[in-house]
Amino acid sequence: MPSRLERICGKRCPGVAPHDLVREDFERLASSVRLRTARMAEEAILMQSVEGHAHEGHVTFRGRPFVNTAMDDIVVSLGRDPRLVARHRQTLIDEIADWARRAIAGQADTLLVTEDAECLLDIGLFRQIEVEPEAVLRGLYVGGLRDDVAVRRRAEDKYGIRIGGGASYLVDVDRMQKMKLDARKLARGNHEDDIERYREEGLIIADEGERDHHDNVRYLYIRHRTGGGASDDAAMLAAGKLYGPSGAIGTFLADAVDTLEKYASRCADQDNGISEMIAADWPELGVSEDDLVLVTYLCAAPDDPEVEIPDCSLRYLLEIDRKSDQTAFESHLAYVQGRPRARMKIGSEDADSEEFYEWFDEHWKSAR
Repeated sequence: MPSRLERICGKRCPGVAPHDLVREDFERLASSVRLRTARMAEEAILMQSVEGHAHEGHVTFRGRPFVNTAMDDIVVSLGRDPRLVARHRQTLIDEIADWARRAIAGQADTLLVTEDAECLLDIGLFRQIEVEPEAVLRGLYVGGLRDDVAVRRRAEDKYGIRIGGGASYLVDVDRMQKMKLDARKLARGNHEDDIERYREEGLIIADEGERDHHDNVRYLYIRHRTGGGASDDAAMLAAGKLYGPSGAIGTFLADAVDTLEKYASRCADQDNGISEMIAADWPELGVSEDDLVLVTYLCAAPDDPEVEIPDCSLRYLLEIDRKSDQTAFESHLAYVQGRPRARMKIGSEDADSEEFYEWFDEHWKSAR
């Protein structure tokens, strides 16, 4: 079955993973990895892990990167309907946004469930965890804005660090190839001074839009400035320190939106949009600019090769460690609450959880 890019070019496009390797990698993940969510959501998340493996040449791809492999290619290789998969991921985002609107209106109870009593992100654990809606909103707010380029610049200026960052855009694939660029080059370079030129030359056609667009358009991340990056795990801990465990959960939800929006019906910065909605509609927000910048600083990767800080994707936050029956998400919540937890390896970095928490304790103290 040809990929979308193959239909454009009439031949196999460079940098797109073969269907058999995509299927092999997905089947390996699906048979060995269990996430703390329902099966359909689990598969949607694991598909994105396959895309990452293809880009980096990891696991089944055996050291050969396929840098132009898109989620469309992954989904089609697996025999799924791209529109249905994107719509499902969009529904998961919309349910979080709808919960936030109800919480602002005082209509959300203490469980993270939809009006139909379905758990957000299909995480059954949310039937058992009671939250403080206002703290969740604050965590959502800071979680959705901490990746904003302007916010990161303020953190850089205040704390003398460099984080880097970028944004996603609707990109013309034909134009990208003619300019001798690919998805990995766009994601890893310093393109801040080229953004307007990319618009003028037709590489960037829009900042956002519906996914039902021309076949030669993809929603790609373009890095503006290189830097150390940031840790989603540390962001959870920072929000938890400021707003309690419910704040940590709110930031986790924002990170989930940031992941899911990479392949959803709407191509847009939706976690940022939820933050803006909260700020506009909830006068009682009570989050200072200093707090937002502090969280952004606290989750910035340290400029020290001796310090190993995890940066878990949604998959790694929800992956069940079979030795302890614990996820990184649950371990982080236990840390914030001061409750017992199992020591575990976190993320693709295999960072030691207790060493990470000890580092964050000191990081938090020094920042305050």
